[in-house]
Amino acid sequence: MHSYNKHLDELIIQGKQYFNKGEQEKAKVVFEQILSIDPQNFFALDKIGVILAQKGELDSAEYYFRKVLYIDNAYIASLNNLGNISLERDDIEQAISFYKRAISIKGDYARAYHNLAVAYKKAGDIESYIVNIKKSARLEKRERWRNMIKWRKR
Repeated sequence: MHSYNKHLDELIIQGKQYFNKGEQEKAKVVFEQILSIDPQNFFALDKIGVILAQKGELDSAEYYFRKVLYIDNAYIASLNNLGNISLERDDIEQAISFYKRAISIKGDYARAYHNLAVAYKKAGDIESYIVNIKKSARLEKRERWRNMIKWRKR
């Protein structure tokens, strides 16, 4: 069991590295390997969905994000990503709903506040846009500060 987890962890690291370098096809292959070992791996399912969304394959991407939420309805990255797909499809109400659901689970989720602001702007609600973009900026600043403190403690 221990070597199984170690192999899975190594694949996740490798997939993240490819993904972060923009090598999406290589990353997708690794994430599919992860799913062959652990078919319910949230991270791999979500990242495959992101890769598909980046390629414009929104229906396929949505399938992966919804699969994650079927397994764990509180996985905030997939909620946020479904919001992005809804926004891309000009379903602003649905996008706002997904972003708000992510925020209700993790109240300091800066990315969801940012995306919520974008949705409000697209809807023409400038007041809500300003409130949420400011909240996003404060949370992002706080996160950078936390990361800097963690780095210095090493």
